[in-house]
Amino acid sequence: MGLGERSRLIALALTVAGLIALFGPQIAAMLSPSPPKPAGLVWSLCAAPDHCRLVDVSSLPLDGPITTLRTTFVADRKALTAPQAVHIAATASAEIWWNGQWIGANGRIGPDRAREVPGGFSAVIPVPQDRIRPGENTVEIQLSAHHLWAPIRRPIHHLAVGPYTDPLRGTLRHYLPTLLLIGLLALAFVGALVLWATRRRPGSAALTLLSGAVLTQAVAEASKLVLTYSYPWQLARLATVAGLAALAALVLGLGATRLISDRRLRIWLASGLTLALAAALLGPPWWDAKALWAFRAGITVALFSASFGALGGDRSGRLAQIACVLALALSWSNYFLDSLYYLLFLVLFGALAFRALRSPVTAASSPEILLSLPNGASRHLIRAEELLHVRADDDYSLVTLIDGRELLSTANLAALIRLAPDHLLRIHRSHAINPARIVAVHRSAREGHTVELTNGCRLPIGRTRRASVEAWMG
Repeated sequence: MGLGERSRLIALALTVAGLIALFGPQIAAMLSPSPPKPAGLVWSLCAAPDHCRLVDVSSLPLDGPITTLRTTFVADRKALTAPQAVHIAATASAEIWWNGQWIGANGRIGPDRAREVPGGFSAVIPVPQDRIRPGENTVEIQLSAHHLWAPIRRPIHHLAVGPYTDPLRGTLRHYLPTLLLIGLLALAFVGALVLWATRRRPGSAALTLLSGAVLTQAVAEASKLVLTYSYPWQLARLATVAGLAALAALVLGLGATRLISDRRLRIWLASGLTLALAAALLGPPWWDAKALWAFRAGITVALFSASFGALGGDRSGRLAQIACVLALALSWSNYFLDSLYYLLFLVLFGALAFRALRSPVTAASSPEILLSLPNGASRHLIRAEELLHVRADDDYSLVTLIDGRELLSTANLAALIRLAPDHLLRIHRSHAINPARIVAVHRSAREGHTVELTNGCRLPIGRTRRASVEAWMG
């Protein structure tokens, strides 16, 4: 097996691995039996005091004027001595009754928007110790959600009765890694902005936009630690996170298409990314799922771009493929959007900076070589590094560029080689190629020697030209 065939197999294997990482966990979950739900309070939805039915509050819509939920809390000896509380996380206002007596509220419930005062997204309502009876206690919660400006499929995130805990303690522990990453993301954004302003690698408008979007998303994600806001703003926060995730995925995916030399293929991938992002934002019912699938859409396009780049001979394509496969696999981990998502982008920014530091300074500072190709009374102006190969056609030449364009020149092959001696290597009486675009040289006693270029085409090597090709290949 030749080097070119082995590279192709590795690129295809990594692409398949990425698709397995993208769809495998979801297919496995669909085929596996549902795990048993953890034990907890059993809630009933009550249309009247004597008309209640069991419900799953995690999927209960709050579409009525006022929703009444009841449960029974059994107080043991520990509950009679330790402070107890009702823990609520919901996009709704709430009022709580304990054994028929009002004990607290989160906002003010109302039958309509005018009479409702929005409460916070999360609240901890202490239960007065003298209200707790040994044995069974009836807990009733009334909720209303008239200030939601968009439909939401899971208005109740958490509803429980248990020991009183500081409301911020668990949130701080959960988002502490994100807070630490925000500082590093801010440094990455400032660095990208300075590099873009000073026109230094790897600075660009796209990198600045990407780092800014990820930083803003992290700030929005961790904002609940420092901001006290009513439940309608929770929906705005979730929509902001999903929108910024889609923006970051769009910039990432479009940037990765630069690994592909074929312009038409780049357009197709960009169009596919746009449709995938639209499906991610409009399809899943959960806001976290919208952000996750937007991220996966961008990474998938980056994976395909890296695969085509690797097949075309781009040395960075294989590393990009491996990174995309790992990112897709990690996206299924618990609480991925809370911290690991931002860590992956920090690794990306660090890799880009490291690559820029390792690249030769002369390559960034050397001026572009422009070629003027004659075509009758007109001329084509191109960059020398855009050349892929030139084919002689009588007294004319057909010039193929790396983006797939073909230009006709009235200069013959020898004249064009003299015009760009460092970018054209003659391999046949009818062919000259850009040696930087060689993927592999194939030797066959039956078909003769051929050279393979980044666009996949193979061209014959003349007998008298084999030595020069071998010398260039080292």
